Amino acid sequence: MQETVIFSGTIVGERQRVHCKVQATKTTLDADSAVFSDYRIMDSEATDRLPDGDYELLANSESTRFRRNSGRFLSRPKFSD
Repeated sequence: MQETVIFSGTIVGERQRVHCKVQATKTTLDADSAVFSDYRIMDSEATDRLPDGDYELLANSESTRFRRNSGRFLSRPKFSD
């Protein structure tokens, strides 16, 4: 089953640290596990003020890389271990 969920996150990068809301798709595989995907940073006054550059989103115990370009957040590949 899939559903859209919203939770809090933190954007870090370009000498900035901004709290934000994040929308994601939650896919429930069975009663004990779920997978989150399609992270999207929701626009706000705080996120609108961020300059273009490379950022990391810390949300839901995960770290996701983003690039801000022309005022839009674009996904980037995950960090490799």
